[in-house]
Amino acid sequence: MTAAFPAPAWFEALGRLMEAESENFRRLGFAEMRFCVRVLDDTIGAVETATGVTIEGYRVGRAVAGDDLAAFDPDFVIVGRRAVWQRLLDEIARDGRPQPRRTLNSLVLVGDELWLESSDQLREDKFYRYNQTLQEMFNLAAKLPD
Repeated sequence: MTAAFPAPAWFEALGRLMEAESENFRRLGFAEMRFCVRVLDDTIGAVETATGVTIEGYRVGRAVAGDDLAAFDPDFVIVGRRAVWQRLLDEIARDGRPQPRRTLNSLVLVGDELWLESSDQLREDKFYRYNQTLQEMFNLAAKLPD
């Protein structure tokens, strides 16, 4: 059984799948980024959850609980409500990928369901530069055991 999203173990499991399918990621190109996924709970007053992840080349370097985002120093943070993340992951589980208007990139561009936070525009640009790598990594969630 795999840990639940967005636990570090969930991203580590995706990292193992990335390594198993490294040729697909090599085709997309080298990626180097530090990012966090922050999940806002839908219940008022509930604690949010965050995980910091590094992608080094064609693999997940590490994933850590994001208790202190400033110490992790991410290039960008992808933020959204739990229901939005769950819908994205449900579509991936069902179809192997989300609908075109529900990809990470599409949702961030619209900005009302997922959005980016960053203290540096050049570092935030890594999301756009490597978004296909991120999406393909998330799409591997379809292969995670229940």
